[in-house]
Amino acid sequence: MSLLKLKTKTEPLHISKNIKNYDNKIKEEILEPIKLSSLIIGEGATIKGEIKEENEITIQGNVDGDIECKDLIVGKTGSVKGKIKADTLYVEGNIEGEINVRELLKLMSSSYISGKISYGSVQINEGGKLIGELEFKDKNIVQEEFKDWKTL
Repeated sequence: MSLLKLKTKTEPLHISKNIKNYDNKIKEEILEPIKLSSLIIGEGATIKGEIKEENEITIQGNVDGDIECKDLIVGKTGSVKGKIKADTLYVEGNIEGEINVRELLKLMSSSYISGKISYGSVQINEGGKLIGELEFKDKNIVQEEFKDWKTL
């Protein structure tokens, strides 16, 4: 089953804006809905090319190309070959390439990652495999990105 679906949800999440009168007391409160979006690439689907998403991407299929997003989840059947830039990366499947995770890189027991990897923090469950060049990146220090890296 192939599934490529972009979800846009309007949920009961709201931004609260207060309007104050001349006494600096709250006169009126306006609630505006927050829109969240996520991209899901289902099992059996194959994507070639560049993917950019402001929020979350979940991959159960195959991606051959670069990915840039806030949060990336690679499920057990998911496979990625290419460059990844994300705040958090949760892996159960396979990844090959250059990986730049600003915050948390979490590997589950079924995960396999190979390539040049930079991370803010890392968690590896027993059985998770991390192979390649590793680099810790402090969020507070601006560092140079990897250049001219090719997948194995």
